[in-house]
Amino acid sequence: MGGSGNGTAAWLPLVIFGAVMLWRFRNLEKARPLRLPLLWISPLIVSAIVCLALSVMMPSPLGWASLAAGFMIGGAIGVQRSRLMRLHVEGEGDDARVMVRQSPLALLLIAGVFVVRRLILPGGMGMDASHHAATALLVTDAMLGLVLGMVLLSRFVLWQRARAMVAAHITDS
Repeated sequence: MGGSGNGTAAWLPLVIFGAVMLWRFRNLEKARPLRLPLLWISPLIVSAIVCLALSVMMPSPLGWASLAAGFMIGGAIGVQRSRLMRLHVEGEGDDARVMVRQSPLALLLIAGVFVVRRLILPGGMGMDASHHAATALLVTDAMLGLVLGMVLLSRFVLWQRARAMVAAHITDS
């Protein structure tokens, strides 16, 4: 059972990710409402999961540095992804709402992060399966930081952009 990870199970995440990306690209031009009051929910959930993971196994000083580096890289990706999303306001007066459409570049950015992660990290195609446990912990800390930074800063930038659009829409009306 301790195989090298080259079987079907190793490719399953890629197949699932590919299917999700195809589904997202199919709905690319559909605008959907951006619910500003609910933007805080996913950062809260991700933060709670990361805090739980860190409380179970406290990182070493190098692990904290890895987490911080992952957070900065993830934050930069999240900011860029949110800047690539297309926002507009539909409706007038009290019926006005912010609509969001996914940018093809934003989806390609996420796909690129997934591919790079798959190629570089343990279990990926480009790394020897005999990595040390300490390296695996550092990579895990970095990935926790990456996800946390990406979600927190992505939602924050979306909230800032949408809030500014609503304010501009109200003054123009």
